[in-house]
Amino acid sequence: MARILEDLFQASRAQGWAVGQATMAQMGLDAAMLKWTEVPTRRGGPALSTLRPVDQAEAEPNSLSARYGKGAQPLHTDGAHLPHPPDVVILSCDTTSTTPTRLWPRNRYGRAIGGLPQFVHHGVFLISSGNDSFFATATERGHLRYDPGCMIPCDARARQSVRYFEERESSASEHQWSEPGQVLLIDNRRVLHARASATHEPEREIRRLSFHLNREAS
Repeated sequence: MARILEDLFQASRAQGWAVGQATMAQMGLDAAMLKWTEVPTRRGGPALSTLRPVDQAEAEPNSLSARYGKGAQPLHTDGAHLPHPPDVVILSCDTTSTTPTRLWPRNRYGRAIGGLPQFVHHGVFLISSGNDSFFATATERGHLRYDPGCMIPCDARARQSVRYFEERESSASEHQWSEPGQVLLIDNRRVLHARASATHEPEREIRRLSFHLNREAS
């Protein structure tokens, strides 16, 4: 049975994320047993990627690193540039890191997504995705989609949404990578996450796997 990943996923239902001890190889095997689908977040790239702090000049276009370099990154969801963003993101650190991952759930303090301001639901963004760019809002069918690196606000409500999510950064929780072999499972459609400044830790390495859930089993 895919016990480790199932347990993490069930535990994440409460606050939107869960922490455990596992290898990414085990996560991949468990996901295959659950019939989750791997989602590469870069076109033509692998589903499993390694995230390292890079200077702006070295970063991929439209990425957060291209705008913020090794400094603190804003809250976002992964794969916001994709027509169907991943449901679940798993981060892993083989060693430890003094750079925390910040997490902000849409339902903090029991507020469901309906409690978000109306401008978040209705503000229109242009999603920069190469030749496949499209328009979308920061919420869709109860799910979050937000990344200021690839989402350009097109109206006043979208600009309000950007300010709203910027203001939420001060209330985000922090996951500390204090033990080797930790995995952090994030519900990517109801939790925004971010990296604190890594200017002091240029060697930091976090591995990432993203998935679409098996909807037939849910």
